[in-house]
Amino acid sequence: MITFPDAMLATLAVLRPAHPEVTFGTKTPDSFDGGDAPPTPYAMVRTDNTAMRYPVAATSTVRVTVWAESEAAGVALAFRILATLLDYPGGPAVRSFGHYTGPLPTTDPDNGRPVASITVGARLRPISI
Repeated sequence: MITFPDAMLATLAVLRPAHPEVTFGTKTPDSFDGGDAPPTPYAMVRTDNTAMRYPVAATSTVRVTVWAESEAAGVALAFRILATLLDYPGGPAVRSFGHYTGPLPTTDPDNGRPVASITVGARLRPISI
C-alpha cells in the first residue's frame, strides 16, 4: 500500500532554507492572533488539490502568496520563489515542481497590501506503508 507526502510541508521544506530572509507560513497575515502578523516579506504556502492517477502518481497544486512592501518587491520575490521550485532537483517527498500560473500581482482585499502569487504542481513521490 502507498500514500503520498504532505505537499504543503514538502514545499515549505524546500523554500525555507533557500530564502532565509522570508518568513514562510500556512495562514494569511490577518489570521494571526493578537496582531502578531509576521513582517514582510511573508509568503503563505497552501495546497489547493491533489490529483492522483494510476499506476502510482500524485500531483498537488501548490499556491504561494507573497505579501511585500510594494507590488514590485512582491512580484520579484514571487519570481525568485518560482525559480527555486522549478530548479529543485527532486528529493524524498517531491520529484519536481511544474509551473502553472504567475506571478500574478494584486491587492489583498482584507488589508489593501500588495501581494503576488504563483501556482505550481508538486509531483509527489509515493511512500510505501
